[in-house]
Amino acid sequence: MTRHVTVSILLLLVLSACGSRELSLEEFQRMAQEAEEETATVAGLHERMIATLQAYNQTVTAERRLEITPTPDAGLNAAQREMLASHIDAEEDISCRELLRDISAIQHAIDQSQQRLEEITTKLPTPHRVQANENHYTLCMEYLTTEHKLSRGQADSLVARVGLNSDIIEGFHIWFYYENGVFGTFVTQGEAHISPTVFAKVVKKHLIEQARDQGREEAFETILDSLKRSGALLSNFRRGATGL
Repeated sequence: MTRHVTVSILLLLVLSACGSRELSLEEFQRMAQEAEEETATVAGLHERMIATLQAYNQTVTAERRLEITPTPDAGLNAAQREMLASHIDAEEDISCRELLRDISAIQHAIDQSQQRLEEITTKLPTPHRVQANENHYTLCMEYLTTEHKLSRGQADSLVARVGLNSDIIEGFHIWFYYENGVFGTFVTQGEAHISPTVFAKVVKKHLIEQARDQGREEAFETILDSLKRSGALLSNFRRGATGL
């Protein structure tokens, strides 16, 4: 189970998934921070793996290249790991073999981070799986008004105090907490094929390139913020972007 975390916290007390024991704000903040650190670690390891794989493939002849594509969340699958092991055994050049061993070591580090991330998230209540065309604000409002019977005004007041994630896609997991008038939420990768952080970067890059293509020279950060506030970010991206 792989997840990347974008955290918004406005909690004094939240309930843990195991039931009766209350989870303090400090505990939740620690868990959220640890999850964020692990997912940032995975993203960095993925970049290192890609760079090391490219270095190997650029060094060896075409027939010796390792033709695999690591995923951002898990690195190598079982079949790719077998291919890597075979290449390590067959590689006669010492420096090239070391590059392959580096890839194997990076994969081990990814596995460890993902295991730690799973240990963190399994201690939390069941998340909501994002469906197509859903948005974070609406989901938060539905959670508070349906699960906790708050009025829309009460719910909106709570949601307004947390930083919502505008960049969500189908398969992301959204976690909600409400206890004694305080609310918190954060987003993880869940079943999606891309993490929230990586997706947000792709969206931002797309919008900046789109603005440049249209000849606009104003501050691109302002454009992005405006689109986020208007709710146009995700639909705009989906109409114009490819490859996700």
